[in-house]
Amino acid sequence: MKTKCPLPKRFSGTRGVSGILIALLTLVLSTASVAGAAPFAYVSNFMSNTLSVVDPTAARPIATVTVGQLPLGVAVNPSSTRVYVANSWDGTVSVIDTASNTVVATVPVGTNPTGVAVNATGTRVYVANQGTVSVINTATNAVVATISIPGLRQVFGIAINPAGSRVYLSDTAANVVGVIDATSNTFMGVLGTRVYVANHDDSSLSVIDATTNAVLSTMQVGTFPIGVAVSPSGSFVYVANNLDGTVFVYDVAAGAIVRSIDVGLSPYGVATDPTGAFIFVAQDRALGTVSVIRAATNTVVATVRVGENPEVYGSFVAGVPGGTASCDDQIAPLQRQIADLQQQLMAANQTIASLGRQNSDLQGQVNTLTNQVNNLQTQVNNLKTQNATLTTQNTALTSQNATLTSQNATLTSQNATLTSQNTTLASQVTSLKNQITGLQSQMADLQKQLGTLPAENAKLKGDLDTANRMIASFVKRIVDGKTDINVATAVRDAASKMLIEAIAKAGTRDLRVRRAQAEYNEGLAALRAGRYFHAVREFREAYDTAEHVLRR
Repeated sequence: MKTKCPLPKRFSGTRGVSGILIALLTLVLSTASVAGAAPFAYVSNFMSNTLSVVDPTAARPIATVTVGQLPLGVAVNPSSTRVYVANSWDGTVSVIDTASNTVVATVPVGTNPTGVAVNATGTRVYVANQGTVSVINTATNAVVATISIPGLRQVFGIAINPAGSRVYLSDTAANVVGVIDATSNTFMGVLGTRVYVANHDDSSLSVIDATTNAVLSTMQVGTFPIGVAVSPSGSFVYVANNLDGTVFVYDVAAGAIVRSIDVGLSPYGVATDPTGAFIFVAQDRALGTVSVIRAATNTVVATVRVGENPEVYGSFVAGVPGGTASCDDQIAPLQRQIADLQQQLMAANQTIASLGRQNSDLQGQVNTLTNQVNNLQTQVNNLKTQNATLTTQNTALTSQNATLTSQNATLTSQNATLTSQNTTLASQVTSLKNQITGLQSQMADLQKQLGTLPAENAKLKGDLDTANRMIASFVKRIVDGKTDINVATAVRDAASKMLIEAIAKAGTRDLRVRRAQAEYNEGLAALRAGRYFHAVREFREAYDTAEHVLRR
């Protein structure tokens, strides 16, 4: 089982290697969600030196931003206002303002920066370089610390725990995870816990308990799996299978692959949006695309053309500040309004019941007082027949009778007021019921609109299959057609460019580079001799060998 590039949760995709995701004590290393906003994906185009801003509702990127040379890792801050791009060739990080989609700062970091991550408060950015980690203060866009990471040779993936106290690094060479104490900016060493390993050589996914180094399970996935991402809840793992154009969905609770999603040619980087509603998949081709998958249905809902070789990985998806809400986002507030109105209705009914009880109590008091008045009147009538010596008592009782009559009038007025309040509350209840009915009708209309999306998605998939067949036919016509000096020269130039990149990466002593050089020289000899078909074949073999060097 050959494995490379262990990646903590939130990591997605690496260049030319597979991914391992670390779930440290079910640690959720995810960007804070943006309420009511559609997700945007920020995709680095490796060969174009650009960043594409992808809106899943648009047919093409809404913006293309020029960054440094050979951009790889991308991270978005929690408020979705800044995007940080690691430019591997020139040792810098581009800082992009999401409101204007412009580069507002370029920060020099270490050698060959690849992975990049932002802490939960958005105050620090951590950049994985060759042998070091740079810490950037986001308020000043300046490096405030450089941390040595001895023993780690090829760090691609990087992530931060929600508390911001630990930074986790994945080493593609040693297959270990390093830990940094973010409080003191010191390297603590390496650790191991449960990891998800995409084994590209034997097309499988392994679940490993790294504490005991025991393989818990291994299952077959698609051909040449590369990119891996974990949902924000930790319930699902998404595996991008590069050679068969699919994304597999692994259910963590069930411990099994539960879905295969067709996304098109060469899926590479994969990441989920902060809410877990969408999965973005970058296709690593010369003319790259990004597929958008709706997690609820595991279906592709959009395919967006971006730049060359979008070899992005990291947490490159975020919400849009002030973005337009989707149908799902519209239904959720309506449902909350209905729940609030229902709670108000319940409270109103409780108030009505309480007022009814008060009314009954007051009516009882009125009846009691009325009886008292009647009794006192009887006493007055009896006292009138008594001796004059009882006149003083009679006067006192008459005064009491007047007082009780006044109280009776006051209670009668209170009873009328409560009756009026009861009528008003009943009218409010009727109004609230009507509002609930209207909101339920709106929600039903939105759900009908959602029902048409699968049919539209099926049509888009059919159109994509037709386009792929046309491209294959076009390539076959070129290959089977007559080869002349123009074709041979064009293939020579492409092979030369790829050979130069392979030498820059592996050196002239590498056996694969030497083989590619020999094939290229044979092509030159055939071209000079006028054997153009033989020249094209040798140049093509040199190109494939050099490309294989770059992808290892």
